[in-house]
Amino acid sequence: MRNIVFAMALLICFICLAPRSFGADLSGVSGVYLCHTDDTQFLTLRQDATFVLRQRVKPPDKEKPFMEFTGKYQLNGETLTLILDDGGIAEGQLKGSVFTDAQGDAWVKKSTEQKDVVRPKYKLWFR
Repeated sequence: MRNIVFAMALLICFICLAPRSFGADLSGVSGVYLCHTDDTQFLTLRQDATFVLRQRVKPPDKEKPFMEFTGKYQLNGETLTLILDDGGIAEGQLKGSVFTDAQGDAWVKKSTEQKDVVRPKYKLWFR
């Protein structure tokens, strides 16, 4: 009998302390978030709690200007935690349709009306 009570208490604690993305509907947060300063950089949050992040290499590299990261994410309140495939962790704040990363850069969610947007030609800021 004690084992059953202990197992029930453990199960209740696990459910209460689990991140919000566990079993949650992520359709409201899933989508493509474009960097406010450079819309060639993006963060894609999928409904299955996985992500793809494409960022510009710093310092600039002409041959390979972007890095791509993948992994899983968790949402706990307004805190979005990106868990990279290599074990690294990055956090930011998700408020409405704006994700703010740890460096303070804003990533704005691409709306569904922007499907066929033609982007202007990007000018290289390095040579």
